[in-house]
Amino acid sequence: MISREEVKKLSSLARIAMTDEEADQFAGEVSPILDYVGQVSEVAGEGDMESPPTLNTMRGDSDPHESGIFTEKILAEAPDREKNYIKVKKIL
Repeated sequence: MISREEVKKLSSLARIAMTDEEADQFAGEVSPILDYVGQVSEVAGEGDMESPPTLNTMRGDSDPHESGIFTEKILAEAPDREKNYIKVKKIL
């Protein structure tokens, strides 16, 4: 269990004013939380450390579709077009 003195020291480091009663209450509330975090850390540490971490992987583009087969379908959905481009308002 965390003591009142430890809570007061932490509150001082965090520049939080705390009375003795608040420190006692906080010590009682934070101890179960710290115990739970300790349990989670123990379980998390039991994993297989030899396997590499999972990286963000993407599938290879092994069978791409034919270029331009969706162009007309996409342009048909646009509100305005000019040749094979979607026409938009001039910004600058």
